Amino acid sequence: MKFSRTILAATLSSALVLTACSGEDPAEEQGSGPATQTTQTSDGDSATAGTTDDGGTTAGDDAARTDQAGTTAGAADEESATEVAMATEEVTAALPLEEAEEVAATVLTARFQADQGDSDDITDLQRKSMMGNVRTAHEAADQLEAVNGEPPQVDLADAPVEPIVLAISKDDGELPMFLLVQTVPEEGGVPLLHLLESRTGESADFRISWEAPMLPGTELPSFDRRSVGSPVLRSGSGDLTTAPRDLLKSVATYISYPQPEDVPDYRTHGYAPAVRSSAQAQADAVAGQATLQEKNWLVSEDTKTLLFDDGSAFVMGTLLRDTQFQVDDGAELNPPDTFRVFQDTSVLTDEAVLRTMVFIGMRAPSEQVEFKPEMIAAREQLVDAWGE
Repeated sequence: MKFSRTILAATLSSALVLTACSGEDPAEEQGSGPATQTTQTSDGDSATAGTTDDGGTTAGDDAARTDQAGTTAGAADEESATEVAMATEEVTAALPLEEAEEVAATVLTARFQADQGDSDDITDLQRKSMMGNVRTAHEAADQLEAVNGEPPQVDLADAPVEPIVLAISKDDGELPMFLLVQTVPEEGGVPLLHLLESRTGESADFRISWEAPMLPGTELPSFDRRSVGSPVLRSGSGDLTTAPRDLLKSVATYISYPQPEDVPDYRTHGYAPAVRSSAQAQADAVAGQATLQEKNWLVSEDTKTLLFDDGSAFVMGTLLRDTQFQVDDGAELNPPDTFRVFQDTSVLTDEAVLRTMVFIGMRAPSEQVEFKPEMIAAREQLVDAWGE
C-alpha cells in the first residue's frame, strides 16, 4: 500500500525556526527523510532498512550495507507453515500467530484510514487504532494539514495494508501484551515499525502505542520465534548493560542544545547530527534578538522493551522536546504558520516555545552481546506551541 501522511517519514529535525523581525519571510518547517529502503524477514524475525552514509557520531564504524529487495509477505507465509508444525511442541507466545496477523491488519488498516480524513471525521478511527502519545501526534499532524496541505487520497480497498508481525510478546502472565509490526510502503518507501499493545489482554483492545520509521543503514536482529514469543523486560535492566529508561534519558541529554560536554558514544545514523545542526541553524537565525535552548526529557511510562534472541534488546520510548526562544529586550519574533496553528499570535516579545514529540527506537547491548547502543528508528512531530 502507499502511505499518505508525511509525518510517517523519518523527519530528522523539526527546524521550526522563528525568524527575527528583519523583513524576511518566516522559515518553513524543514527536515530530511531517509533514502529509499527495502526490507526482508526470516524466521526469527528480522527487519532491514536500506543504507545511506552514516552522519552519526561514529562515522567510520558503520560499514555500508546493502539489502536485496525481499518479499516480506512470502517470507512470512513460509514461516507460518513452520510455526504451525511446531505449535504442538511449544506455544508460549501471548497470541497465536494467525490471530496476531489478523489483529495487526485490523489495527493498521484503521490507522491508515485515519490519514484520509480530518478532525471529527477520523476520531473513531484514531480511537480504534492508536493510544497515548501516538494518538496525540496524529491529532497534531491533522491540525497542521492546514499549513502542510492535505495528504493524497489512497483507496485502501485497492491497496490493502499488509503488516508483517516481527515479534509477539511471550505469555509471561503479565500485561500489557505486545506485537511489534512492520509495514512497508510501495515503491521502496521507508519501513515503519509499530508497537501494538493490549493492556487488558484482549485481542480487540490492541492499539498502537509507539511507531517510527527505520533510519537509513539500520536493521533489527532476529527475535525469538513468534510461536514461542519474545521476552518483555518489564522493569530494571535484566542482563542489559544499561536500564532502558536510563538509556533513553541519556539520548534525551545527547540531543539537547547546547549539548553538554560529556556525551555518550552512540551510533545514530545521522539523526543526532541533524538535530544538532537544526538547533544551531535556529539559534543563528535569531542571533542578537533571541536565545535558543532545546531540552529533551523522557516520558517514562512509555518505555517498552522487547528482547532479541541474542539477549540484546529493542528499547522503544517517547521523548518530549521543548525548543525555547527567549526574546531579548526590545526585540520581536515573527512565528511561522506552523506555530500559529496552535497559537495565532503574529508577534512575540518575551518567549516562544515549540513542543515536539520524539519517538525513539534503540538497540541496547547486553552482557552477552557488547556493542555501542544504536538508534534504529526515529520520528518527530510538532504537537504544541505557545508564547507571548
